[in-house]
Amino acid sequence: MRLSPRCDKLVRWGAFLILSSVGLAGLAGCDAGVGTVTGKVSVVKDGKEITLKGGNVTFVSAAGRQSASAPIKEDGSYTIERVPAGQVKIAVETKSIDPKGKVAPPYKAPKDAKSGDVGYTPPPPPDPKRYVPIDARYEDPETSGQTYTVTRGGQTHDIKLQ
Repeated sequence: MRLSPRCDKLVRWGAFLILSSVGLAGLAGCDAGVGTVTGKVSVVKDGKEITLKGGNVTFVSAAGRQSASAPIKEDGSYTIERVPAGQVKIAVETKSIDPKGKVAPPYKAPKDAKSGDVGYTPPPPPDPKRYVPIDARYEDPETSGQTYTVTRGGQTHDIKLQ
């Protein structure tokens, strides 16, 4: 049985649209390119390179639409996964581990507590040896001066703040 020319045309267009949609959906589902970036973070102070032992590293796409962040570990290393491929601006902050900024609130015993049975153990004080202050300009990707081109897959990029 043969379809009328009008129906035949609609069937062809329908098939074309379906196949086109499937193809576009497949392309959209493909990884447009993301990378995993690992490295170490350090700062040069008084001519000496010092490894940062805490804080955070953030990569922001050049368009400013996407960002990825990771903590800086005790050994100065970081790993940021699923960073969109392309040019990124980098921000680094260490204020989050500044012992001066981390003050435990004063403890208030419950109303029915008796002297000596409170059982409160204050948290250990922050380790001032971990905190390395850095220039505030590095906290903003627009003023840090740090950039990198992320490629697809795994890569290493050490960040040295001057």
